[in-house]
Amino acid sequence: YHVSITAIIHINDNYRRCNLNSQFFFSFQIAERIIVLFVVINSQEEVQGKYVVCVLFFLWNLLDVVRYTYNMLARMGIYYLPLTWLNFSLCIPLYPLSVLAKAFAICVSLPYFESFGTYSIKLPFPFAFSIYFPYVLKMYLLVLFIGMCFIIQNLFSERKAHLGTGNIKKKRS
Repeated sequence: YHVSITAIIHINDNYRRCNLNSQFFFSFQIAERIIVLFVVINSQEEVQGKYVVCVLFFLWNLLDVVRYTYNMLARMGIYYLPLTWLNFSLCIPLYPLSVLAKAFAICVSLPYFESFGTYSIKLPFPFAFSIYFPYVLKMYLLVLFIGMCFIIQNLFSERKAHLGTGNIKKKRS
């Protein structure tokens, strides 16, 4: 995930050119992955062996291989039509599948968070406040699906901007 975080830094340094919407949605995707990987999967050993984790990693890696290959070649000024189409089309069906896999991984992990009390916090008397982590994860599921709707809209608009009616627009550096 250092590559993904580096990509965000490159966006901020204007090394990689993209609009503010794309930067926000890309950052949201990275935040989703970090939360699911380190908070949900890594913290519960019982979840790590589930099939949904393998499916999730497969989807993430498939999307990243296409995206980073396209970005590398585009940075060098090389636009290969099948790869361009794949970059802007493959993410549209695979991103919702990866969100479903994330949601399923979270749902599978909920009983473990409930029984072990991982990340649940109960503050002492002056505050008398507690945070029950399974509720936080359930709220996160709502944010995940709402965010998915906005990201899919952005993916469609990026696809239309780059592919239009099937023709690739000429890029200028």
